[in-house]
Amino acid sequence: MILLLFLSLSIDSVLHNPDLEHAHVGMIVLNLDKDSVVYARNYHKNLVPASNMKIITSAAALTFLTSDFRFKTRLAVAGGIRGNKLHGDVVVVGGGDPSFSLEDLEQFVSTIKSTNIASIEGDIVLVDNYFTDERLPIGWAWHYLDARYAAEISALSVNRNVVNVRIEATRLGMRAKVNIEPATEYVRLVNNMITKSGDDSIIIYRRPEENIIYVDGGIGFGRTRNIEVAVRDPTLFFGQYLKERLSESDIRISGKCVRNGSLNAYTIDSTYNIVDSVMSVPLYEIIRELNTESVNLYAEALLKMMGAYFLKDGSFRAGVSLMKELLQRCGVDTSQVVLYDGSGLSRHNLISPYNMMLVLRYMYHAELFDDFYKLLPSPGEGTLDNRFIGLDGFMRAKTGTLDAVSCLSGYLRLHDTDYCFSLMINNFACSGKKIEKIQEEIMKELKAFLEKEA
Repeated sequence: MILLLFLSLSIDSVLHNPDLEHAHVGMIVLNLDKDSVVYARNYHKNLVPASNMKIITSAAALTFLTSDFRFKTRLAVAGGIRGNKLHGDVVVVGGGDPSFSLEDLEQFVSTIKSTNIASIEGDIVLVDNYFTDERLPIGWAWHYLDARYAAEISALSVNRNVVNVRIEATRLGMRAKVNIEPATEYVRLVNNMITKSGDDSIIIYRRPEENIIYVDGGIGFGRTRNIEVAVRDPTLFFGQYLKERLSESDIRISGKCVRNGSLNAYTIDSTYNIVDSVMSVPLYEIIRELNTESVNLYAEALLKMMGAYFLKDGSFRAGVSLMKELLQRCGVDTSQVVLYDGSGLSRHNLISPYNMMLVLRYMYHAELFDDFYKLLPSPGEGTLDNRFIGLDGFMRAKTGTLDAVSCLSGYLRLHDTDYCFSLMINNFACSGKKIEKIQEEIMKELKAFLEKEA
């Protein structure tokens, strides 16, 4: 009891910081072996979790879909081939794979080429209704919808639904060289970038309802920058790029890119000739990347996939209902939790450190804990790169960051004793770097205490 008092005083002294005077801080640490609370402060208060939401999404996906689940994207043809002409459509059936790559798309191009088709007398039909047509969750702010971390969600994705804008300096005072990768006519570029001396002053944006990328400002002489920008309507991006690659492979297409038509992604296997399919890597690897890099697109795709797979409803709402089902299994009163997305980018999400701890405790006692534990980054990995130096082997945790939000939740392991914790800080006015420093001080104090307790 005396040691716990010392820990409380130690952590409270770190939190008694002028930068946190007007902030909201909640924290709880649980000894998982004894099921006893080691430290608690404002742990029942609801706070915005930011990307700590991905802990719940990952837990739900592993529970409902299992770690060896794979997404599937299918290629089909309609009509007959006479000579070297396809008298019908090329059909791509999206299965929600957020990791579908440019290389995967090239596989489809190669498959079509291998049939010796020289022309397609029909359309590129894009079946994306495995998910509902809502491409963004509630609560995402309009001012960052062109950012790579806010890429739109679709049952047909490619290249994480972004293009890379490559900016290369030229001569001083001259217009910089700007290209889009992959090269595509789906996105227009307006280049007003000038090569200048000194530091970069790059302004790059895309308005929400268009696919025109504006590049303004200046780039320092001798420099090159790569900036990823999210595209509008990933389904049509997929179709247009596929059509362009087929044309570049000398396959003429008479039609255009068409969404769905009368086709249904849930029943198309029985009505069309499937000629190829791309399977994603196992779900385990996708979740590992999701948590290490904090890939919002992956989280939202998993959310929708859970609804599509189990409820035949690929909506955000259906996915959230399954996440709440998991929370109930964890012992959470879901009437006290607000969930709108799977990634945590929505500021409407609300959960307490206590309820986050209940999720971590539930997963600790689940059969799939070993998988779940390894899916969280350790110091030096991903979003924990250059953070918590010297604490690798002690902690695995997920960060969560938005404007005025900084959260950290996960597991601690020391001398064969396991702990889980959740630390949430909201509504601070200082820089995020200062909050990160406070978090690191807390974790070091916690480790020092647990060393003594052991």
